[in-house]
Amino acid sequence: MDKYLELIRPNGRPDRSAFLVMVVAQVLIAALIWFLSQSPLLPTPVEIVRALGRLTQEENLIQELWTSMALSLTSMALATLFSLLIAYATVIPFFRPLAFLVSKFRFLTLVGLSFVFTLMTHSGHSLKVWLLVFGITVFFVTNMVAVVQSVTRNELNHARTLRMSEWQVVWEVVILGRIDVVFELIRQNFAIAWMMLTLVEGISRAEGGIGTMLLNQNKHFRLDAVFAIQVLILLVGVFLDYGIGFLKRLFCPYASLTLDQR
Repeated sequence: MDKYLELIRPNGRPDRSAFLVMVVAQVLIAALIWFLSQSPLLPTPVEIVRALGRLTQEENLIQELWTSMALSLTSMALATLFSLLIAYATVIPFFRPLAFLVSKFRFLTLVGLSFVFTLMTHSGHSLKVWLLVFGITVFFVTNMVAVVQSVTRNELNHARTLRMSEWQVVWEVVILGRIDVVFELIRQNFAIAWMMLTLVEGISRAEGGIGTMLLNQNKHFRLDAVFAIQVLILLVGVFLDYGIGFLKRLFCPYASLTLDQR
């Protein structure tokens, strides 16, 4: 009984069996409430599954999902590259104003900038890519600059005592020493990119995509299809999130050891 009381105690430490029982119970209760609900705005699980099958067979749902995934992954790769370059450049004082300016761009809206990016790009695909890159970079740079600034003077001095040059100090302490945090920031910012897909695919619908399909179904008030697409977006997003987490554990196994010690 005591192990279950840990579930409701502040800072409790329940064992895995008790935690698993709690999760299963919560899922079953939520599923029961969903099945018994009679709201016209909430499709039943059966209706959602049927809509998912219909979208797959009649409207190429899998192809549209792949289009959106390719767009998101391409944009994420470019945004990661630009963000890391800008953030790591702040070790040189000359580049710090640039990072400060980019971080403040996060208060701008993509809708207001779509016309500017339309003039700068040559196709609907490149327009969506660069809108996503901009939307990710402004947040990524903000977080990465904080990571670079979190490096303490003691860490830098310790590397200097090993007769490292300043560039070696940057590589060993700032870049390699915080690479596990970079993976975590990639996970967080990828979630932002995945969420913005509907917005950018709504601005340019030339290539389709899961966001375009979602907007079309929402326009015709097909709630079962809307919920089916939303569930698919959620599941794929969670899968990709765990994929990035796997890469973090693969390349930075020491990060999980540090968390266990805490």
